[in-house]
Amino acid sequence: MQRLLLGILFLFLPAVVLAQASAASSSYRPATITRVKPHLSAEASDPGQVVYEVSVKVNGTTYVVLTQSPFGDSTILYTVGREVLVQIGDKAIIWNDILGQSHEAPIISRDPIVEISKSQK
Repeated sequence: MQRLLLGILFLFLPAVVLAQASAASSSYRPATITRVKPHLSAEASDPGQVVYEVSVKVNGTTYVVLTQSPFGDSTILYTVGREVLVQIGDKAIIWNDILGQSHEAPIISRDPIVEISKSQK
């Protein structure tokens, strides 16, 4: 009886693990970085650290987040056009850098993208 239960457990365990993994990975969405610019703020905590406003387009919405360059340099300025996977929360976006380290950036604005179609004459 114990062998039968153990066998059933081994049969269904991979299915449960795969179902949870696909549910977790489906919360990440593809996004395109559309703009990066230094954030000018009077309340800079450390004058040596530059904070950037990064605009990302996800589906029909553009999110602007505040973040520092993950490597402490200005390479983030050259990421416009790059596609990344992001997880969108109520107040922050989580993304992974090229080394797989997670970063959380607070959302400072979100705007729907308005498509302007050209009428054909």
